[in-house]
Amino acid sequence: MTEHLAITTDGPVRILTMTGQPRRGNPLSDRMAKDLVAALVEAEQDDSIHAVVLAGTPTHFSVGADLTEVHHKTAIEAVLADWLEEFDRFAHARKPTIAAVRGHAVGGGFELALSCDLMVCAEDANLALPETGIGVIAGQGGTQRILHLAGRAIAADLILTGRALTGAEAGAHGIAARVVPADQVLGKAIELGKKIAERSPPAIRFAREVLREAAEDPIRQSLKLERLLASLILDTPERKERVGAFLNRKSKPA
Repeated sequence: MTEHLAITTDGPVRILTMTGQPRRGNPLSDRMAKDLVAALVEAEQDDSIHAVVLAGTPTHFSVGADLTEVHHKTAIEAVLADWLEEFDRFAHARKPTIAAVRGHAVGGGFELALSCDLMVCAEDANLALPETGIGVIAGQGGTQRILHLAGRAIAADLILTGRALTGAEAGAHGIAARVVPADQVLGKAIELGKKIAERSPPAIRFAREVLREAAEDPIRQSLKLERLLASLILDTPERKERVGAFLNRKSKPA
C-alpha cells in the first residue's frame, strides 16, 4: 500500500483502490503508474488471485494524466521514455481486470478503465475524453478502443467535441458491461471477479487471448500512431499555452 493506492483482497479477487490521496482526482502521475503496474504484477504472480478490480473513490475514478508533469515534458523526452506505455500493461494483464467506475473517469482515467476486460459503471458516472480542449490528444488507446466499442460517430463526438457520457449512456453504447447505482459499483465488480474465479483458469486465459486478438490486432499500428502523436503534440505552442492556462485556473482559489 502507498499513500495513493490501497491494496486489499476479497477471496480470489485483488482490489486496487486509488485513494484520492494526496490529490483528490487520482491524477495518473509517473509514481501512480509505477505503483499500479507493480500491484498488477504482484496479483498476476499470486496463484490465489483470479481477477483484479481497479477502483477509485466515490467521486473520482481518475481525472487522467497529471498535467503538472505533462506541462514540463517535451516530445523527445516522451518518446524516449515510452511515455503512456505503462498503462498498456492493464490491457495485456495475464489475469482478468475489471474497472469499477464511480464519479469522474476523464481523459487517461477513462482510457485506463477502457483497457480493462470489463467496466462496471455507476449510472451517474462522468466519462469523457476532453484532451483536445487543452491542446493534447488521447494517447492511451482511447481513440481506438472507443471507436471499436461504440463506433466512429460516438468516438468522433467524444474526442472532437469533448462531450461527456453518463454511465448509463456508456452502457447503452456498449462501453460499460454493467451499469448499477453508484453504491453498488464496487460490490458488483467484486461479484463479477468471483464469478470469473469459479470458471476454469486455463479456459479463461485462452478465451481472453482470443478476445484480445480479435479486439486489438487490427488496431495495433493505430495504437502506436496514437501514442507517437500524443507525444509530438507536447511541443506545440498551442499545447503549452492551453495546459498552462488550465493549470493557472486550477491554482487560483475559488
